[in-house]
Parts: sequence; structure tokens; C-alpha cells
Amino acid sequence: MIKLHAGRVSTLLASALLATACGGEDDSQLPVEPTTFKVRLENVAPFTQLKSGVFNTRVGGTTPGPLAPGEAYEFSFTAGKGQKLSFATMLGQSNDWIFAPGAGGIELYENGTPISKDVTLSVSLWDVGTELDEEPGVGAHTGPKQSSSTDGPGAADTNVNVRRVTSPTTLGNGSTFNVPAVASMIRVTVSSNAATRQFTVRLENVASDTSTLQTTEGAKPVRVSPGVWTLTAGGEPLFSEGQKDRGLGLEAIAEMGQVTGLAAALANTTGTGTPVSPGVFLVTASGHTLFTVGAADSGQGLERVAEEGNITPLVEAMKGHVMAQDMLGTFNTPEGAASPGAARPGSAYTFEVSARPGDRLSFVTMYGMSNDWFFGTTSEGIALFDAMEQPVTGDVSSMLRLYDAGTELSEELGIGANTGPQQSAPNSGMADTDNKVREVASSVYSTPVTSHLKLTISR
Repeated sequence: MIKLHAGRVSTLLASALLATACGGEDDSQLPVEPTTFKVRLENVAPFTQLKSGVFNTRVGGTTPGPLAPGEAYEFSFTAGKGQKLSFATMLGQSNDWIFAPGAGGIELYENGTPISKDVTLSVSLWDVGTELDEEPGVGAHTGPKQSSSTDGPGAADTNVNVRRVTSPTTLGNGSTFNVPAVASMIRVTVSSNAATRQFTVRLENVASDTSTLQTTEGAKPVRVSPGVWTLTAGGEPLFSEGQKDRGLGLEAIAEMGQVTGLAAALANTTGTGTPVSPGVFLVTASGHTLFTVGAADSGQGLERVAEEGNITPLVEAMKGHVMAQDMLGTFNTPEGAASPGAARPGSAYTFEVSARPGDRLSFVTMYGMSNDWFFGTTSEGIALFDAMEQPVTGDVSSMLRLYDAGTELSEELGIGANTGPQQSAPNSGMADTDNKVREVASSVYSTPVTSHLKLTISR
């Protein structure tokens, strides 16, 4: 059957009658030329840390507050291999000094084994570079005295970059000050449960109020403020050494021990910033697509995409099902990349398809941090022409869905032992108790697909 663009039928019929009357060729029988579309699938996930939180209430306490000697904060979370812990908490007697690990955080696994040890040596005292340093516990704008200061906050630091505090350190008035060793003020330990991948961090004030912090006014007490923590799979979530504070709330922790601002900023960028795998696409008018919702995986390669991001088996299997007028293809190399690979947040795949009215586009690509989840179009595919047989263009992200292939029992994203970044071998997870392909319910995963992917079609 020849398909004609609506609106062109009467014109073509008139042309055919005229051609026949003139002895010319009847071009109304010529097939409609296919339309070329450019498809762009962009990973737009804004997430820069997997988890984040606040520690503000001492062990055994009931209300938030700073730590005195002998007191400790504790917080717990689950984490996987390759993931790192960062945190920041104020040395309460300073202008703008914080205790924190290096900018990249503390590795939580060593040789594939979760750590359980004292990590204090991985923690430094940092100058956030927002206020001119005064003698701790003595200066008018240091933590203990700033509330009674008559001239507002301290003067701006002449060096605005975040940097390690060394001892002795030069203060803003040119004098030097002997800074106590970090280990004489705090102790940080990490304990873990290998079976559950749960970690507990304990941050304890180990200072002596009568001997640790010696000043020109005698010994001063050491207090450790509430703080924030993050779990990342890379990057520098709280600050970068040698660069200016980002203005997201670290200054408020460093100067006042106030966590609200930075905690909120971190919460806005906390989530699973999953990579997406190379994918398989199909353009057809037959109604046959790459998967069927409500049915078990057919065993023709969808499982390999959903669990490993391996597209070859599905492509090879589909070759035996597509018709001559269909278009089967793959996308595997992100824009600007030299070789095939995953599209991480900020990158995109682009591919071209040819279609005629009645054709629909479907595709599948792995949710990289899952056991067997995949992104795809609606099960019937996306219509590439509207009811008037005009090409569809623009943002069609609302047609994307997140599916569970039903081949492996789902584990915590990016952390479970058999999720994409954690598995030691493919197909190593337990079988799913529901083997049907199904859309992932919002009660299981509440992040909208449009927070992960943007799909646009252009010509």
C-alpha cells in the first residue's frame, strides 16, 4: 500500500489526470520519499553525589549542638566499591577553618574490601578563605566571640582560595600561631559490615580544654560544629584545593557551624547520576518493537542490554524479525568521543533515522547503575508523523520510560553487589521473583525519567 502525505492527495490526483490527458507519466504511483530525522538522547542528570546528609546531634544527645571533649557524632550509610566519603565540620574557635578530608574524599574500599579503621590521618584542617584569620578563640571575629563583635563579621581574607592550615600559620595581623595537630583535636573512625555494605562514621572530639589549644590568653576549649557529609563516585563535592569557595554554604559552616544552606544545596544535587549504555533502535510501522511490557523477556538480547549494556545480541536477534522497509540500528559513541562508550551526565548520543508516515521509533539503553533496568520509549514506540502525516519534531522526552527487564532481583542502585558498577561478572545476580518486563513504579524509584534524559527529534 502506498502512503501519501495528507493534504497532498488532491494535488497529486489532479496532476495525475493532467499528466494522463497530456500523455505523461502518472507520478501519483511513485512512493513517498522517506524523511530523515536526527535523534538526540542527552544525559541531563544533575546529580553530583550519590548520598548526602547532616550530622548535628551528639551520640546520646537529643538536640543539635557542637561537640565538647569526649563527645561524638555518628552517621551511617551504604556504599559500594569506588565510592568516597567527604565531610566538613567547623573548628569552632576559628574564623573559617574546617576539618575535612582531601577534596576528593576518603576511599571506602581497599582492594575490594570495605574499610574498618581510624581514618584521622586522612583528615586535615582547612582554611576556607572567606575571612582574615585571627588567633583562634581570641580574635574578635572567631567563633566564640563573633556574637559580641561590635563591627560585624571579620575582614575578607586576602587569600580567597581554600587551602590546608599549616603549623605554625601566619595570622592576618602578621603574627604566627602554633596550630594543634588534627589528631589532638578529633578522631575519625569508619566501621563497616561487608555483608550489608553499611558504613558507620564516628567523629569524636578528643581535645583537652586545658591543654590542647594554647593561646595568648591561655588554654581555650576546642569545639567541633555540626557538619555535612556526602558520598560520591568521583569529583570534589565540597571544595577544590587552591580554588575559591563555591558560595553554596560551606562558608556558613566554616564561620558559624551552620549546616542548613550547604545541606540544601547538596540535597538538590543528590541522586543516582547513572551513565546510560549504547543502545538499539528500531523504526517500523509493523507494531513490532524491541520489548513487550507485561511479558517475560524473550531471550533475544534485551537482558544483555539491561544487565550489561551489551547491544550485540539484541541487534543480531532482531535482524531476523525486521522487514525490508524497517530500519534497525545502534547508537554507541557519545558526541565528541573517539570511541564507543557510556553517555555520562552532560553527554549525549546522536543518530539519524529515515521514516515514512506510520513509522514509529523505539529504542532501549541500560540504566547503568542498576541490575537490569533500562530506559526506552513507550512500548508502542514514538510516532514520527502526526495525524496529518507531518513530521514530528521537538522535545519528546515525555515519551520515555524506565523499565525493569525482570531478569535479576533489583538491588540498591550503584551500591548492590550485582549492579552495573559493582558486579564482578555478568548475570551474577539472583533471578527476579517477577520475570515480566514492567515499568519501574514511582514508589520504587521516584526520580522522573526526564531528570535523567532529554530526547529531541529534529530534521
